[in-house]
Amino acid sequence: MKQLLLLILFIIIFSMKVFGQTIFRQVGNFAEIPTELLSNIEKMGMDSSLILNEYEGRYLNFIFKIDIQNFNLVGKKIAFNRSKIDFFNDERERFYRDFAAGGVGGATLYIFNTVQKEESGGYDAAIVYWSKFVIPIEKVIKRLKKKAD
Repeated sequence: MKQLLLLILFIIIFSMKVFGQTIFRQVGNFAEIPTELLSNIEKMGMDSSLILNEYEGRYLNFIFKIDIQNFNLVGKKIAFNRSKIDFFNDERERFYRDFAAGGVGGATLYIFNTVQKEESGGYDAAIVYWSKFVIPIEKVIKRLKKKAD
């Protein structure tokens, strides 16, 4: 039984390394986000750097429910389908306008494995937001590679 559990755990970890991960936004209401994170919302998306600062990374870790023992977005190179500035401007606008209603936007986080990171041009992950469709991770990588060329 113990060997079976170890095998299952190995398969799960291996598949994450080989295939990457697609994670949908897990937090649907600003009231669910800790005040400590929201109090720093003005420090997010203030530059076009692809490397997330501590505030941006911690906020995104929370809304995507990332287990930071396995992957932490702080300091990672992240691609956005529009821009990091636009993403956080949209978050701030909805926060100030719709806090009582809770209105947050949809977003999908694509975490890349080692091969996908190389193929994408060195990105650790990508965030696609305001998309009507879930884009396959391979297509996200292909678009990033094309953009880099």
